[in-house]
Amino acid sequence: MSGPDTGRTHARMLRVSTPALPLEGGLALAVGVVTGRDGEPEAREYAGGGLFLAALPRAVVFWFLAAVVASAALVLPVVLLGEDLGRRLGGRPLWWHLALAALAGAPFAGVRGWLVAWAALAGAALFTRPARQGHFVSLLVWGALAVVAVFMAGGILLYATE
Repeated sequence: MSGPDTGRTHARMLRVSTPALPLEGGLALAVGVVTGRDGEPEAREYAGGGLFLAALPRAVVFWFLAAVVASAALVLPVVLLGEDLGRRLGGRPLWWHLALAALAGAPFAGVRGWLVAWAALAGAALFTRPARQGHFVSLLVWGALAVVAVFMAGGILLYATE
């Protein structure tokens, strides 16, 4: 008799890489909000709060579908091909993952777009590599805590500088 299936499957890899991309987006948004502020109030008046709240569920569905497509089309091939190249050509699969993520991020515009795409794909690929049973929940918990911690630290920093 064997115990529960704790191995890595394509479905588990997809379930891990899909939330990894929005969590990375949340971290990027938090860092952008904190570092992008110059201390000056915005000149325009904000009047779209109700409309934003009404559109939020649709935006969440859109971003989830985009994360599923990006995971299936970019992250899973980077992980699987990196491991295959590591076996065939030698070297650690980690370096192959990083190199393939850099190649997959190349079509994005400019150096800044390429760096953001490379970082997102490399991070998702590194999270996806050990996609065993229970990894999904720990990714959601620790990822959500990281996003909340960055927002809280940024909020405290912004409040302290005013």
